[in-house]
Amino acid sequence: MVQIELYTEHLDEYAALFSKLFSFSLIEDHHGWRQLRHPSYFDIMLFSPSKNKASESHWELPEPGTGGKGIEIVICVPELGNIRDEIADSGFECSEVRHPPWGSVEFLFRLKEGYLIRVKQPREFRQ
Repeated sequence: MVQIELYTEHLDEYAALFSKLFSFSLIEDHHGWRQLRHPSYFDIMLFSPSKNKASESHWELPEPGTGGKGIEIVICVPELGNIRDEIADSGFECSEVRHPPWGSVEFLFRLKEGYLIRVKQPREFRQ
């Protein structure tokens, strides 16, 4: 199992986004963090250093726009549908849908801290 931890002050907003659009389930909801699980069995942990009562923090919250530089989180979906529009309507910066030469259909969006997320319908899901 893989667990990705994102430091953010937007716990509820991001938990709702991932649950609604990417089939994550909220499995733990605590003061300062939310743990979400995808049906394919990987987790995203949303962690807020300032709201965590245990005061455990390995790192500081990134400055806006700097989170996760050089890292891209890819979420594969069976169909893009209107996911991009819903994310853009929620106020997130999104790329246009693109069709790269390797056969996927995809777009990218950025969380407020700068974490880059690619939403991808792989070639094998389109056949």
